[in-house]
Amino acid sequence: MRTTSGFDVVEDRPVASVRLIGVLPHLDRPFEYAVTPDTAAAGPGMRVRVRFSGRDTEGIVLTRSERPTTDRPLAPLTRLVSEDVVVPPAMMRVCEDVAQRCAGTVGDVLRLALPPRHARAEKNDRAAEEAEAVAAEAATPGEEAEEQGLGEQGPEEPGAAEAGESADRADVAAAQPRPGDRYRGLSALLSRAGSPTGPVPRATITLDPADSWTTIAADAIAALDPAQGALVIAPDQRDVARLSRVLTERGIDHEILAGTEGPEKRYRTFRRILRGATRVVLGNRSAAFAPVKDLALAICWDSADDLLEEPRAPYPHMRTVLQCRSHEERCALLFLAASDAVPLRALVDSGYLARLDPEPAPLNQVRPRIVAMDEYLREREGPSGRSRLPREALRVIRTGLEQGPVLVQVPRSGYVPAVACTFCGTRCRCPHCAGPLLLAGGDGPLHCTVCGRREDGYRCPECHRTQVRAMVIGSTRTAEELRRTFPEAPLRIAGGAHGPLADQDVPERGIVVATPGAEPAPQDRYAACLLLDADAMLARAAYDADVESVRRWSNAIALVRSAEHGGEVLVVGTATLPAIRHLVAHRSEVFWERVLADRQELDLPPFSRTAEVVGARDACRAFLESTPLPDGTDVFGPVDLDAQTGPAPAAPGTAERARAVLRLEPRRSRELADALRAGVASRSARKAPGSLRVRLDPPSVF
Repeated sequence: MRTTSGFDVVEDRPVASVRLIGVLPHLDRPFEYAVTPDTAAAGPGMRVRVRFSGRDTEGIVLTRSERPTTDRPLAPLTRLVSEDVVVPPAMMRVCEDVAQRCAGTVGDVLRLALPPRHARAEKNDRAAEEAEAVAAEAATPGEEAEEQGLGEQGPEEPGAAEAGESADRADVAAAQPRPGDRYRGLSALLSRAGSPTGPVPRATITLDPADSWTTIAADAIAALDPAQGALVIAPDQRDVARLSRVLTERGIDHEILAGTEGPEKRYRTFRRILRGATRVVLGNRSAAFAPVKDLALAICWDSADDLLEEPRAPYPHMRTVLQCRSHEERCALLFLAASDAVPLRALVDSGYLARLDPEPAPLNQVRPRIVAMDEYLREREGPSGRSRLPREALRVIRTGLEQGPVLVQVPRSGYVPAVACTFCGTRCRCPHCAGPLLLAGGDGPLHCTVCGRREDGYRCPECHRTQVRAMVIGSTRTAEELRRTFPEAPLRIAGGAHGPLADQDVPERGIVVATPGAEPAPQDRYAACLLLDADAMLARAAYDADVESVRRWSNAIALVRSAEHGGEVLVVGTATLPAIRHLVAHRSEVFWERVLADRQELDLPPFSRTAEVVGARDACRAFLESTPLPDGTDVFGPVDLDAQTGPAPAAPGTAERARAVLRLEPRRSRELADALRAGVASRSARKAPGSLRVRLDPPSVF
């Protein structure tokens, strides 16, 4: 052993290949370290501490070998953090695949996959594991004697009749039809789940509104062999809690791995999953890398929800993570949703996913009665038919309150979140920072949502008039109007500043005003639903506003009773718009064919693979000039972001930012990812100045 550069250098020792976490992109590769007597137990998949670039850095052991691959002396492993194999070989391959697909580093993916180690949680769980092993050994002789005693009993002994009754009840329960049996091919997928040979089954299901996704998922988990593992990913923690309640009622053991838990509880849950104490794991975005043993089935609910988009580098979508896990671990993959999603339809068209459609059934059994406020209804009603709350909408609420709760969905929270000039229609913006102005109350002044200034003397910059009107009505104002109309009905507001509303807090015969995604789900479902301001939701400044609106409306409709139980839905908007017509038509393909045709004509995803480069103006331009992109890559920009965000100047001392968009055909997406990954690594090695972010498939690219 000799010393150089301030640390000990070890020769003639076993060697560990280590993948470091949190290093620069050009250093994202395995490094060799010498194994010391204190770290002799270090094996593949374990956490270790090493000295790298003068700092104490965490890493994961990849392999062990007797000899190094270099003649240079090796630095030693500083410390073995834990003897737990936190990254099995299959999970390491998943992390490498995700990094390659997203043009990121394996170290960043490992940071997403591994929760921080908690020593007390590890110690307590290790003690619990030892106690469980002792209890299992102590129970073994008694169990054998009990089995021998039962074998000696005759058919008339007590207990045989009870066992027969239990078996009969199990047979009756198995013979009862389940909602999942309606979807052709689902039983075949579950029977092939976890098979070590043959093609891996992968499918997507667009559920009918009458079918609950929690019931379908619970049935699929119950159909697996007890030794097989299952992973369910949902966007929101409330969705996870709903599925957990269903599994608990059925007596299915499971764990919830949530990012909202404290470090100790999260690591204790992670370690229980790691050692196989439970094989069914539920969670949201942070649970996609859960190390489930013998994973046979992965289920994702509502994959189009933006909550499943990772906001940290390398920004993988959970759909991508599950696809990589399905490939590396040969687990079946099932996507469930209340509405179709464009990425899933592209995977179906490519043959990667199978589409499982339901058996034909009467419409009144599989969905509520859905009506759009068309011209006939408006003309029949008269002048009030053109209002925001026509008499037909009030009738739907009044009729629904006689049978149960009523859901009213509005696009925005607040009172009046957007106002405009009454005369010319110019959007009202703050004269100081150009932020949007809003009304926080019925007779209050205008307030800026950015700088918080109060604007008492607003004057339109175009026509110089002072009168303003509401562009969008928020949930608070809507609740105020409904409270005056239905003073006897209990009313609750969900979403925005009012926060979430628990499922059990929905009044039995009351009104719930909610924003998209914040709708609570009562046990007996809603008797009626009102989708207000449909045109405002479709008018969002996004190229996928129509698809996203259909998804949000479909999720709300899925909470309403079927038509045979009195369920009714009214959409207040322009009934001739394709997105609204799609809601009324049952499983029509016209809307989706039109969406895909428009995107293909404009070379929008999924018919192109896009990337976004955002950063300092000089850094963005230098990156595009120095990175050899694949032939045929379309480069849009770079465009100064300050010119897009309005007249507000950049903060003093900050570099001006720019944005560029890259586009390439999907079949060459790996080429684009590899080129961007190499460009980022080269820039890091040169220590190029300026901040820069590269992201593949950004959610708001256009």
